Amino acid sequence: MSKKKKVERPRYVKYLNRFLFLIIICLVSLIVLKANPSLQEKVYKTVFQNNFSFAKINDIYEKYFGSSLPFVNEEETEVVSSVKLEYDKSKKNGDGVSLTLADNYAIPAISRGLVIFAGEKEGYGNTIVIQRPDNVEVWYSNLDTTNISLYDYVKAGDTVGEAKENTLNMYFQKEGKFLNYKDYI
Repeated sequence: MSKKKKVERPRYVKYLNRFLFLIIICLVSLIVLKANPSLQEKVYKTVFQNNFSFAKINDIYEKYFGSSLPFVNEEETEVVSSVKLEYDKSKKNGDGVSLTLADNYAIPAISRGLVIFAGEKEGYGNTIVIQRPDNVEVWYSNLDTTNISLYDYVKAGDTVGEAKENTLNMYFQKEGKFLNYKDYI
């Protein structure tokens, strides 16, 4: 009995199939929404008026289809960082926590997610907000420098930036409510 040899498809075919599948899904979705105004209104409210988790959508996509970026080596994306957020002291700061860091400490992201805000936030200073796949937003504020931008996808351990005067303020929020920081750091 002869064994069948598995034929490896070229890489571009794999990405072309993903692209065509997404186009078909988008077209079917648009047809269904156009035909049903009440569903169209529900989708509008969910996407534009509620806190929508783009990080969760990306997580689901990567689970079933692989990387959302077409030319990323998928083996490299599976690396898990062992970098942890290290701090000398912590104290409660309003709805979050203030952490005292070492000089010139490169702040690592404590979890993966999508950057949904990058810039000055009134009352918080220079802030990066990362939305995790579980819809929890992690705020890194009082930053002096940052090296990530809006809509970047950040992996755990990626450098977020450096804190101003060695003090990092962190907040955790889900659906507009602040969470207990002790559950996350």
